[in-house]
Amino acid sequence: MTQPVPPRTSAHKPYLDAIRATLQAAFCIENFESQVVERHNKPEVEVKSSKQLLLNPVTISRNQNERILIEGSVNSVRISIGVKQADDLEKILCKRLMRFMMQRADDFHILRRKPIPEYDISFLITNFHAETMYKHRLVDFIIYFLEEIDKEISEMKLAVSSRARIMRTVATIVSISLVLLFAILSIREDGIFKFHPSLMAVSYLGFMFQAINIFSVDNTSRSAPITKRKQILIHSLFQVGSIICSIIAFTAIYLRKEQGNKSHFTSWHGLIGFTVFIWSLLQSTGGLLLTILQRYIRSLGLTHAKLRIYHATSGVLLFTMSCFVIVLGLASNWFKTKMPDEKIIYSVIFYLLTSSMLFLAHKCVEQVKARYVKRKIAMK
Repeated sequence: MTQPVPPRTSAHKPYLDAIRATLQAAFCIENFESQVVERHNKPEVEVKSSKQLLLNPVTISRNQNERILIEGSVNSVRISIGVKQADDLEKILCKRLMRFMMQRADDFHILRRKPIPEYDISFLITNFHAETMYKHRLVDFIIYFLEEIDKEISEMKLAVSSRARIMRTVATIVSISLVLLFAILSIREDGIFKFHPSLMAVSYLGFMFQAINIFSVDNTSRSAPITKRKQILIHSLFQVGSIICSIIAFTAIYLRKEQGNKSHFTSWHGLIGFTVFIWSLLQSTGGLLLTILQRYIRSLGLTHAKLRIYHATSGVLLFTMSCFVIVLGLASNWFKTKMPDEKIIYSVIFYLLTSSMLFLAHKCVEQVKARYVKRKIAMK
C-alpha cells in the first residue's frame, strides 16, 4: 500500500482521473449495523437489504473491453474491473493471472474470491478497511493496479510468444534435419526404392508438419500476423505437396514389391503405413470439402467451427500415426544396414530419432490444444 504511483501516460490520464474522482467520492463510508439482524454488520453492497442504503452504480469505460464498475453503499464499496484483452492469448493469460490472484484473496484483504459476471476481477472495501487503512492509499492502490495489470499481461504475452517462436523454430529445424537425413540415406539406393523413404519423410515430416504448424498460435502474435485466408491457402499448398509425395512414395514401394515378387503389407510397418496413406487421402478430401462447401454445410444446420475442430484433431492423430510408422521403419533391415555395426551406436541413433519425432508430434498436439481447447476454456 505504500508503493509510489508511477506517472500516468497522457492516453490513460482522463480515464484514471475519472476513476480517482469517483473512488474518492464513493469512499465516504461509515460503520452501519444491519437493520434486519441485531448486532450484524454486513456489506450492504453485497447483501442489498435496502435500496435506500445503496448508491447508483457508476461505470467508467475507456473502450469496449477496458472498463470499471464502482458500486457504492453506506458501509462498503465494490469495484469490478474489466481488463483489456485484445486476442485469445491475452484472454488466456488474463484468466490465469486473475485466477492466481483470487486464490490468494486472503493475502490481499480487499480482493473478492469471485468477480462480478462480465468482469475479470472485483475488490470489496468495507468500513473496517477504511478504518484501518488510509483512504487515499486505497485509491492509489486501485489506480496503480489498473496501470500495472495491462503492463503485466503485455510482458507475459511477449514472453509466451517469444518461447513459442523459439519452439517453432526448433521444431522446423528438427523437421528439416530428419528429412535431409532420410534423403541422404536413400540417395545411393538402386532402383525406385530410393524414392520411398525420402519422399515419405518429405511428405509427412516436411509438408504435413509445416501444414499443421502454419496455424501455430504464435503466428497471431506477430506485428504483421498472417491472415486466416493466407493460412488456409498455405496449409492447402503444403497438403497438396504432401499428397503428391506420398502417392509417389507408395507407388515406388508397391512397384518394388511387384518386381521382387514379394507379398504386400506383411509387416506392421507396411500395414499401418498403408492405413496412414489412405487416412491422409481422406483427411485431405475432408479438408477440401470443408473449405469449398462452407455455405452448403451451414444450410444443413451443421456447425462449421465443430467440423474444423474435428478436422484439426484428425490431422494431429494422422501426423502422430505417421511418426509411429516412421519409427517402425527405423527398425527395418534397410535402416539397420545404413547404421554402424555396434548396437550401442544404433540404439543411440534410434532413440534420438524417435525422440525427435515424438517432439514434433507433441508440438502439433499442444498447438491444437492451445488453438481450440484452451481458447474454449478462456471464452467461458
